[in-house]
Order: sequence, then C-alpha cells, then structure tokens
Amino acid sequence: MRILRSVLFPLVLLLSSLAWGEKLRQIAILDIPGRPGFDTLALAKNFLIIAHNGAGTVDIFDTTRRRLVAHINGIGDARGAVTTPAADKVYIADYANRVIDVISTQNWQVEDQINLPAPPDALTYIPDSKMLIATSPISQTLQVITTQPLKNVISVPIEGRPEQVAFDPDRKSIFVTVQDRNELLSYRLDSLGPQAKPAQQIPLTASEPTALIFDNNSKRLYVAVRYAVLSVDPDTGNEINRVPTPAGTSTLWFDPAGSMLIAGSTDGTVSVIKAAGGRLTNDYEMNTGIKGHALAYDTEKKQIYLPGGREGKSKLVILKQFGVQSQEEQTKTASAKLK
Repeated sequence: MRILRSVLFPLVLLLSSLAWGEKLRQIAILDIPGRPGFDTLALAKNFLIIAHNGAGTVDIFDTTRRRLVAHINGIGDARGAVTTPAADKVYIADYANRVIDVISTQNWQVEDQINLPAPPDALTYIPDSKMLIATSPISQTLQVITTQPLKNVISVPIEGRPEQVAFDPDRKSIFVTVQDRNELLSYRLDSLGPQAKPAQQIPLTASEPTALIFDNNSKRLYVAVRYAVLSVDPDTGNEINRVPTPAGTSTLWFDPAGSMLIAGSTDGTVSVIKAAGGRLTNDYEMNTGIKGHALAYDTEKKQIYLPGGREGKSKLVILKQFGVQSQEEQTKTASAKLK
C-alpha cells in the first residue's frame, strides 16, 4: 500500500499542475521538526513566521535560503501572528498562557509579554494607532491593546464568537466575523471600550464566517465561510457575489496589486480567486496533499507557503505562481526594455 501511495501522490500533483496549465506548481516540500499542527503565518521581509502549536514553538523560516533558522520555545499554544509595518517586531498570541509574546526580528528572542484577561486567538495590528486587537472566542470578547507609549488592555464584549478582524483605514473602523451568529460587526476605533456597541450588523447568508479581509481599493469585504468566499459591500451590507471553495476554507491572503485572493482550506487545498472590481471569480485551485489550512502569500516572490501534516509528519509546501511576474522579475523586465 505504501508503494502504491508513493507512486500515486506525485502523479496526482503532476496531473493537478497540468490541469491548471502550470499556473500553480509545487517547487519544494520540506520536513519540519515536531508534530503537525499549525495556525497563523506571518511574513517579515525574507522570513516566514510559523505558529507551530503542534510542537509548542514558533518556527522561523528563511524564504531565500529555504531553511529553518530559529525555533522559539516556551510558547504554550501559538495562534495569531502579526508583524509591524517596519517588520522589526512580531506579535504572537499565546492562547495557553493568556499572553501576547513580543519577538524581536533582530535575534528572534521574546523581548516582552503582554498579559491578557482572556486567551487570545487571531491578531490584527492597526498601524496608525499602534494598536493590537486580539479575538477571544472562548470569552466572547475583543482584547484591545495599545502598545505605545503605554501598554493598556480593554475588553470589548461581543455577542457571539469573534473570529477575525479587518481594518478600514478610511472609516477608522474595524469589521469582525462572528462565527456562531453568521454575521459581521463593525466598530469605530474611537468607540472601543467595555460598553461599545456595534455601529453596523451585517447578516450573512452563509455559515461559519472566519477569515476576513478589507480591500481599500474596491471598498469590499471578502469573507471566508464554510463552503465559499463572499464579496460584501460594507456600505449596504449586501452580498455582491460568491465563489464556491472546498469545505473548511478559513484562511485568506490578499494581493492588492493583482486584485487576487489566496484561500486555504483544512484539506490542504489552495484556491486562487480573482477579485477585480470587488467581484469574485474562481481562477484555479490545487490540492497540496497535506492537511492544513494555514498559509502565507509572498507578493514579491509570488510564492505560497503552506505547512501541514502528512502521515503524522510536519511538512512545508512551497508553491510558485506562474504567468505572474514577481516584483524582482518586473524590475528586470523594465530594465531590459530600457537598454
């Protein structure tokens, strides 16, 4: 049976690649120490930060040299991960220890911790106000953390289980997916507090909303639900359209330059969705053969990183987009035309 599997698995990947005209191709699959179990990924310049909760670590992967360069231990259950715009710090939501670990990208050491009243899950960083927002589904709250000049934590009660947060810079507002109520909530940043009430409630004709992205160009919200990704007009609350995706789609990355969404589902399928003008159309998808929904998309290299498990072992799959030039390739092409 193992021999048959070893023959069929590469064949499935090859056929999948050929079926999509090699728009998306696996260019590497690497072993990762520790048991499978991964949550959020983040990118800090040429480094991939992997919340490896199955191993109780945060793994640092050099995307240029394609190798792990550091393991950060002592993190009980790494969930959310975000970086500052300058990529000098990484914030990790440690669910088990009810803290946010502050990691320096200079030495990959934990340099500070922020204690929270409830276990944090997903993290969002608001650059203008240097604010962190952590969802806490178990306590049905948002934890609003100011990081400068003083650390302060405010709990905002939510009716339901908040999953992810997206920031609208023009309105100075946030949107929140509420998984068990099948809706989106909107709050103004200056109203966030223990008595905060949502400025807007948007019901969804879909179940289990999780990942959420706000596109400031098209002024649309993109929402991952159980079997689809939706485009929603935040002004009216109306659904513009939807595209079907595999069950368990719960991760979204967005490339504003290409108006493109990258979605990950629990069975290891990666879906590429065009979002021109805020209207969604399926472009292509590929099953990686590993189990895991976490992924990251490098807009410069046009590469997708997806950690997961196969036969009880941790793997990192790297996919490359073809037919789309990376930033480096665009620069070389422009230089060649000038000569």
